[in-house]
Amino acid sequence: MGMIASVILIGSMMRSPITTIPLMIGDLARQLGTSTGSLGILTTLPLVMFMLFSNFASTVLKRLGFKRSLMLTLIILLLGSLFRLIVTMPTILLGTILIGTAIAYLNVFMPSFVSAYFPQRIGTYTTLYTFSMMFGSSIFNLITAPIIAISGWWSMLVVLVGIPLAALVVWILTIKWVPEEMKTSVEAPIRKEKGSKIWSNKRAWPFLFTFGCQSVIMYTITAWMPPLMKFHHVNPGMVGIIMALFSLMGLPVSIILPQLLTKLNRVSEIVLILSGGIAGLIAAGMLFVQNTSATWFWMLEILLIGYTVNLLFIFVMTMFAIKTTDPYQTARLSGMAQAGGYFISALGPTLYGIAFSSNPTGMTQNMVYMGLVMLGTIMAIMIVRIEDV
Repeated sequence: MGMIASVILIGSMMRSPITTIPLMIGDLARQLGTSTGSLGILTTLPLVMFMLFSNFASTVLKRLGFKRSLMLTLIILLLGSLFRLIVTMPTILLGTILIGTAIAYLNVFMPSFVSAYFPQRIGTYTTLYTFSMMFGSSIFNLITAPIIAISGWWSMLVVLVGIPLAALVVWILTIKWVPEEMKTSVEAPIRKEKGSKIWSNKRAWPFLFTFGCQSVIMYTITAWMPPLMKFHHVNPGMVGIIMALFSLMGLPVSIILPQLLTKLNRVSEIVLILSGGIAGLIAAGMLFVQNTSATWFWMLEILLIGYTVNLLFIFVMTMFAIKTTDPYQTARLSGMAQAGGYFISALGPTLYGIAFSSNPTGMTQNMVYMGLVMLGTIMAIMIVRIEDV
């Protein structure tokens, strides 16, 4: 039970400490005496940390093992959350950097953790932590406004401290009963076997491009779909509901897909990937005729994009474990793909913002989106055809 509780609690923190802050950004800006726009860095910084630290997570894992690595990461996450309780610009930024660093490591550790401790149930436990990640983010999105209305915005920062604290306590109580599944080495030597140089391994690059394509679409849609709908005079209340659907779309995909991927044959996996690609291309086509405020149009658009993005995300997170032969290789592949993928995604919202300022309904961003869907789909099919990295 301790392992299951740990997986659920850790999964619930892999997005919510980042996605909750924009919901109170106005209150935070007033308290700090700055503009709301200047606090956009609070959503950019975690992506930068993902990009900088993901590639080093496997080295930490090799040196410390799963038990100490996870405990250290949870301590960093808790410290970051505590620093954000001190509402000054330096402490908020420091807290955000620590939280981004911790989540960068967790993003890499969890596929390896599943591969190491549940090698015969990869689908089940990938479902558990990915569902917890998306459900946790959705729940925090739903409870933030009521908590702020009842007891103020600072109390929401206190709630965000509670989850990593609970996860750390549960993990400390659990590790005494858990064997160490990672052979550690103080020097963390580079392995000489096949695939040891992960960045020069051509079989690893489809993972990077698949992760990068879904990531840049997801973060760009999250940042710019609300302004785009506002430009088209969509009802403000409906904009919130439509964006909530984008988050919730990941829940059924995270429940069904990981287990399905452990059972499907190669042809069926390709058909599944193509279904996501087709949905994404239909959504791309709709953007060429977007001059409407009709709710049904934007709801269908976001559901199609949500299906494509979440399918590619869950697919590649599951494949990290399935296509590698041991937990250390899983961590190295996951770290490489996420470091490169988040580098790509960090560029997306900024470049889209430049295009949006020039022409909100421009053909350029629509063509780029279509290209990203096609590239992500092709790279995912290449992953299906790889036996092991």
